[in-house]
Amino acid sequence: MKYVFSILLTAITVIGIAQNSNKKRVLVIPPSRFEFVSEFDLKKIAEKNEIAPSEVFLTYEKALLNSFENYKDENFEFVSIDSDGLKTYKKFIKYKAGKFNGRNYNAVDLNRFSEENFTKFLEQYQADFVIFITWYDIQKQNYSRSGIKRVKYAAHFLDFDVYNLFKQQVVGMAKMQAEAPEPNDLQASFSLLRVKELKLAYPNFIGKVVEQLNKPIELK
Repeated sequence: MKYVFSILLTAITVIGIAQNSNKKRVLVIPPSRFEFVSEFDLKKIAEKNEIAPSEVFLTYEKALLNSFENYKDENFEFVSIDSDGLKTYKKFIKYKAGKFNGRNYNAVDLNRFSEENFTKFLEQYQADFVIFITWYDIQKQNYSRSGIKRVKYAAHFLDFDVYNLFKQQVVGMAKMQAEAPEPNDLQASFSLLRVKELKLAYPNFIGKVVEQLNKPIELK
């Protein structure tokens, strides 16, 4: 009986590995501090998270990257690199005004990155694609419903670019919103600035990224 169980366990493990090996790996590059802007004062965001204003950027970065890494999808898996890990390649990655399918957005500029070095960079992480979060914009909006006073509520908009292993652009998107589920009264009081609520919004954004990745690819 133990022998049969061992065979079954081995078979399940092999199937799991095979399924993962069929997934496309996507390297996630977060925005730099210069691509992170907010209509809310950093002191307000820090207050909601009980941290210092100087910690806001890295706190958001960590939450976003963790959300990517923990996202479950049958076709794609995400691996992240934070600001420190990107230092070696930072000089090759710049940003510029761009346009994709007629829409303006903040695009990545890879002119300093040779195709050879770019491919080596992705191969280092065994990645098939890379997504650059090129702009993170927190805008002020209002939230209200019956029984709750109107409160200031954050809308999180992100621009991004996706490239394949051969430095070919796959998609570029502007102002893709990370939308949270309908908040309860306590959640609404944190104005979607607290990381605890953002962890519910980021998967919504990542789902939209996956939707774009699943579309037929028209290389630019």
